[in-house]
Amino acid sequence: MRRTTALGLSKRHGCVQQIAPMSYPVPPNETERLDALRRLHVLDTDPEPAFDRLTEIASQIFDMPYAAVSLVTDQQQWRKAACGWNHGGAPRERSLCTHAVAAGELLVIEDLNHDDHFADHPLADESEPLQFYAGAPLTMDDDFHVGTLCVSDDRPRSFEAEDRTLLLMLAGTVVDLLRAHRQEQKMKSLASALEQANDAVLITEAEPLDPPGPRITWVNSACTDMTGYAPDELLGNTPRILQGSDTDPDVLAKVRSALKAEEPTRAETVNYRKDGTPYVVEWRVDPVHDDGTLTHWVSVQRDVTAQRRREEQLEHAATHDALTELLNRDALDHEVQSALDASTGAAGALLFMDLDRFKQVNDSLGHSAGDELLRAVATTVQEAVREDDVAARVGGDEFAIWLSGPLDRPTVLRVADRIVDAFERPFTIQGCTVYVEISIGVVPDTTDYELAEDVLRDGDTAMYRAKDAPEQSVVVHTPAMRQAAEEELILDTALHRAVENEEFVPYFHPLIRLQDGTLRGFEVLARWRRSDGEVMGPSAFLDAAVEAHLMTEIGHQVIESACRTLRRLQDQRGDPVVASLSGNFARAEFFRPETKQFVADLLERYDLAPDHFMMEITERTVVAPDARSQETIQALSDLGIRMEVDDFGTGFSSFHSLLRFPLDGLKLSRRITAALDEEPGGRVLIQSVLEVAEALDLTVTAEGIETPNQLSTVRDLGCTYGQGFLFTRPVPADALPDLLADPPWATHWST
Repeated sequence: MRRTTALGLSKRHGCVQQIAPMSYPVPPNETERLDALRRLHVLDTDPEPAFDRLTEIASQIFDMPYAAVSLVTDQQQWRKAACGWNHGGAPRERSLCTHAVAAGELLVIEDLNHDDHFADHPLADESEPLQFYAGAPLTMDDDFHVGTLCVSDDRPRSFEAEDRTLLLMLAGTVVDLLRAHRQEQKMKSLASALEQANDAVLITEAEPLDPPGPRITWVNSACTDMTGYAPDELLGNTPRILQGSDTDPDVLAKVRSALKAEEPTRAETVNYRKDGTPYVVEWRVDPVHDDGTLTHWVSVQRDVTAQRRREEQLEHAATHDALTELLNRDALDHEVQSALDASTGAAGALLFMDLDRFKQVNDSLGHSAGDELLRAVATTVQEAVREDDVAARVGGDEFAIWLSGPLDRPTVLRVADRIVDAFERPFTIQGCTVYVEISIGVVPDTTDYELAEDVLRDGDTAMYRAKDAPEQSVVVHTPAMRQAAEEELILDTALHRAVENEEFVPYFHPLIRLQDGTLRGFEVLARWRRSDGEVMGPSAFLDAAVEAHLMTEIGHQVIESACRTLRRLQDQRGDPVVASLSGNFARAEFFRPETKQFVADLLERYDLAPDHFMMEITERTVVAPDARSQETIQALSDLGIRMEVDDFGTGFSSFHSLLRFPLDGLKLSRRITAALDEEPGGRVLIQSVLEVAEALDLTVTAEGIETPNQLSTVRDLGCTYGQGFLFTRPVPADALPDLLADPPWATHWST
């Protein structure tokens, strides 16, 4: 069944707009459900700490800005408790909780704007819409879903199976609280002494308040059930009979102070049953007066041991890694920060550890084996450190160990070496022997640190330096590492900004026909022309650009600019410049389906002949492409463009690979060309490549020609094209007209 709201008006973006009728789902037992909700006697009540605490825990566990205990009435969603929201509510037609209540099961919307089921929901049309929602129904005894425990975020989120299980557990706790609230309300209608008859009730004399305290004059059956004492064992005794070594004397002193003022008071203490079993009791004491004279005290007590245990479990879940039972990153951060705050010197040392090639275990043996290995690693780490040290899992295969107390550098490094030694022994995972290598970054002295996040950051930085140095498993952090990390971040930011500002420009390196010295075309090379005018070559930014996944954007930007330059040059000269463009394409970019469309668009937009567009690819690209990659290759070939292997001879490809790839040419590695002046076998090697190329009908371009001897040799051997600094260095676009008018390489063919 669905209910439709009336047509209304709403203000949005400074104007008034009509809101179309909006329906929302209604459970088939709606009337009975609403009756069950009313019987809870919780609607429009004041906030309660227990409910508020649960929403705060939910917000912390799931790292969500919003959490709420929401009850759905016939007209609206009303929040009993909320974290991040106010305690008000929302019309039912705007409530996602309405849908969870109607379904009677966990509702998860990971991205509201892209969820087809909620495309017409009002929240999906806000200027700053809610993006993520997860709501677990609050199901009372008769299977009535009265509301939800929900968490939300302003951005899309993933919500894994363990998150869903945990949210359902929390919802169970809310149901317990609602039941307790309902019970408490029922008892209020009874007599003062028995208003909570299902809880333990004790009535004592008014005096004395000082130890041993007033004697018990009456108990109910719930009290005897809870304590294990028979009524006659309690009557005439004082409440001290229930106290023991773990009963907090400070709490008792606070209660006694309130009683002396004849004020009602609440407390929570550890009491003991007759058999000596401790239990947590939450109790309230109220004065009873007769004609203004204090005559008795009524104590209503409730065993909250199970509830507190569940809260401890939730607290444990919020601070521990579910897989390894080690502390999680947030908890470690708290431990380190507390140590730093409490210390006037070195609070301790940090070891930041990562498993090398852990992905291989997941990929080869499966994720269950990976999980088993992580648990075994956690055990190994704990056994290798001291009892007072704190171990945590801070990421997928990353661990950190906080060595508490001031320690000298040699001691810290001995602990790190002990951990490395512990991993010399292989693990047995699902019947397989697995060797694990680790990298450890060390922050041995925290004297100058104020924030835990800085300690963890520097440990992480040192760990990555260890990963980059295979001969070292342990690397100690130095200030220079932090400076290098900051410089890397600055460079990463600058690269992103450079892409946005189109600061990457083409430089053109001529390709020459060796037979007659005429221009065949240009290889397009990327240069970074910074806003201050400095021009930087690839060595200054290539590695960082690859790490930032910007190579495709940079390559497209440079190649398109080169096409635009060639088109403009032809238009200015009034006659066609018969020259091809040769652009480098990385393996990942080459096999992207979008690359074909990019190239096709360039050819059409700049009116380029397909056979004047050359894609240069690395040897690694042509090694064993799969069926899907073959389809991409063929699609590019169908455009009519040419393909050439760059840096041929560096060792990645085989001659068999050349048979499977629709190639037009090979570009000899500059190292092979350089060998002509240094090694007698260089000439033989080039001759061998030329013979293969001739058999496969491929052109051969000699790269890196820098000496007349190299030019003479590759020309005599029969290389089709040549390229190198002997002819000219790469030039910017504005230098092309002069280059074409007076080609500097012509002198090598003038005699």
